[in-house]
Amino acid sequence: MKFNSQMEEKLGLEAKMNKTKKKINTARSLIGSLQDERDRWSKGDSLIGESKRRLVGNVSLATAFISYCGPFNSEFRDILSVDYFSYDMKKRNIPLTPDLNLVNFLVDDATVGEWNIQGLPKDDLSVQNGIMVTNSTRFPLMIDPQV
Repeated sequence: MKFNSQMEEKLGLEAKMNKTKKKINTARSLIGSLQDERDRWSKGDSLIGESKRRLVGNVSLATAFISYCGPFNSEFRDILSVDYFSYDMKKRNIPLTPDLNLVNFLVDDATVGEWNIQGLPKDDLSVQNGIMVTNSTRFPLMIDPQV
């Protein structure tokens, strides 16, 4: 009798030990995967912080582009935004994303696609004009050679 009860207790303890080992292995696996997530989130956090730091310069460049570049062709708009506006911000130590693509910053591809369906040509100047028209609070002054 005593032997049988001791054997049952032994078997119960072995089952409990195996269950605990399984829990420990699962916990180790979870901790390992969470460590990878922690590294990924840390990198994402630093990228978001850097993007936030450059947001002031990016928005300033975009507003200067919308406000002042309407009457000019695409090439001169690029010269103004890169050689004058960006250079001035760098000179004043305003953080700015290097080689910022203003079209991608100001409008998404779905909106440009919708404009193309409605008849706007696909060239850069027309897309830039569309950006200026939709983001201006007043009537923008611009020149479109396709009219």
